[in-house]
Amino acid sequence: MRVVLMSGSSHPALGAAIAKVLDLEQGRCVTAQFPDGEHHVEVAEEVRGCDVYLLQSLGPPVDAHLMELLLLVDACRRRGAGRVTAVVPYLAYARQDRRETGREPLGARLVADLIRVSGVDRAVVVDLHSPAVEGCFNIAVEHLSAMPLLADHVRRTVTPGSVVVSPDLGGVKRVERYAAQLKLPVAVVHKHRRSGSEVQARTITGDVKGCPPIIVDDMISTAGTIEAAVNALLEAGCAPEVTVVATHALLVGPAVERLSRLPIRRLLTTDSVPRVDRLPFKVEVVSIAALLARTIELLRLGSQGG
Repeated sequence: MRVVLMSGSSHPALGAAIAKVLDLEQGRCVTAQFPDGEHHVEVAEEVRGCDVYLLQSLGPPVDAHLMELLLLVDACRRRGAGRVTAVVPYLAYARQDRRETGREPLGARLVADLIRVSGVDRAVVVDLHSPAVEGCFNIAVEHLSAMPLLADHVRRTVTPGSVVVSPDLGGVKRVERYAAQLKLPVAVVHKHRRSGSEVQARTITGDVKGCPPIIVDDMISTAGTIEAAVNALLEAGCAPEVTVVATHALLVGPAVERLSRLPIRRLLTTDSVPRVDRLPFKVEVVSIAALLARTIELLRLGSQGG
C-alpha cells in the first residue's frame, strides 16, 4: 500500500522534517478560508487505496486547526483512501478529561469522537496531558513520549545538585521518570488553580534549598503553573537558576511576560507546535520529527505484515 504523508496548515515545518526523514514527497493539499471564516480544503494528491498520514498539531488557533483536520480526513476518505492515520503531536482539549463539577462537557471525549467519526482509523499523539485520555478514543492510539529525548538533552548539561520538580501533584509520575533517568531527587509543588490562567502554590514536598530546580511539565499554556512553582521554590530557598522542561510550549496569553520575570536559565521543549519567536530567555528545541517518522514507518510495516 502506497504511503502518503500530508500536512495541514498548523505546522508545515514539522511535516517537511518528517518527510525528509522518511525520504518522501509530501502529498498535495490546499487549505484556505472563506471570508466568513469557513474552512475550505482540497486534497490534490491521488490517495485512492493509499495509507494516508495526516499531520496536524492542534495548537492555537485550536478550533480552526481541529476543523481543518476533520475536513482533510473527510476529503481523503471521499477520494478513496485505504487507511487514514491522524498524526497529532499536540492534542487540544486533552485537559478536559474529567468533569470536576458535573456541569462541564467531557471535551477530550468529544474531540476523540469527532476525530473517529471523520474517518480516522488510528491516531498518533505525543505526551497527552493524562494517559486517561487514551480511553476517550474508540480507535487505536499510538501514545508516544518525548521524555527520553528531553531527558537525554538535559543530562548533557545538568547542574550538579539539581532537583527535578513537579509543579503539581498530577505530574508526579512524569517527574519521577525524569528523575530516574537523570539520577536526581524529586520535589513536588502543591498548587491550587483559581482559574484557567491563575494558579496559587501552597507547599513544597522535598528539599530544594540551594538546589537548581528542573521544573518538568507536559505543556506550558499561559505559564501560570510555572510562575507559581518558581515563586514557591524561590521562597523555599532554591538556587535562582531555573530550567523548565515541557513537551508542548504553547506560550499563549501572558506566558512570555510571566516567564520573562522569572530567573529562567533555559526552556527546553520540542517542536510539537511551532516555536514562538523573540523570547527573552534561552530556548532549546528538540525535534520529534524522527520519533514521528519512525512510528509512521513501524505502522506502515505493521500494516503490510497484517
